[in-house]
Amino acid sequence: MDLLADLHAGVLDGPTADELRQQVEADPEARQIMAALEATATDLADLPPLTIPDDVSARIDAALQDEVRYWTRESAPAQQVPTMSAPAGNEARVVDFAAAKTRRRRRTTIGAGLVGVAAAAAAVVFAVLPGTGDDDNTAQPPVPTATQPGEEHSAPLALAGDQVTLDGQQFSQVMASDQYVSTLADPQQLIGCLQANDVRGGKPMGAREITLNGRLAQLLVLPGGGLGKFRLLAVGTDCGPGNPSTVSDSTFGG
Repeated sequence: MDLLADLHAGVLDGPTADELRQQVEADPEARQIMAALEATATDLADLPPLTIPDDVSARIDAALQDEVRYWTRESAPAQQVPTMSAPAGNEARVVDFAAAKTRRRRRTTIGAGLVGVAAAAAAVVFAVLPGTGDDDNTAQPPVPTATQPGEEHSAPLALAGDQVTLDGQQFSQVMASDQYVSTLADPQQLIGCLQANDVRGGKPMGAREITLNGRLAQLLVLPGGGLGKFRLLAVGTDCGPGNPSTVSDSTFGG
């Protein structure tokens, strides 16, 4: 997947890119992924550029400059070392703050676009990988990550309403999470829960403990059957084989 994304972005060296293109041409699944990346990139190109508001950028710059002044002042006594002549060609390199700010803004814009591309590509991968299609009734065991003793356990995401709805920030948080309630930390229990909710294979793309109107539930992000569309399935803690325990079944994006 990383190689395909790099190929689409044009960052591979010539020989590697040429070899990979030949493999893509011979692989229908890889061609689908490349097509999804291209379609998503086209959609993103039609959006207005993402920039940091000037007032926010100004506050960030001021805070960074304050930190630089603070640490320069604090570390000055510790830097009293004997003066030595630097060899020719080893002059100190000074960071151009304005140039660094421009690079940071550029990375912010590019990164936001890649998030959308990665999400769409992930949906395609889930749909085309062996063992995850609708015509395959054998679920591959997902491997949830349970919180280990001593690790920080995030509080459940508190939601309200008739069904689960997420804003963009909340969706990103859930996609980046792999947090399961204790009962669904068991892979076999999770498989049974997914099958009971007509999910035939693959690991959820994101998982997070939530409360919906005060009720503890498990939120699972699954492909939604379309480019950039995702299924938000919330189930009770007793979900398992033969017991879907569906709390909410909604969609995001599309």
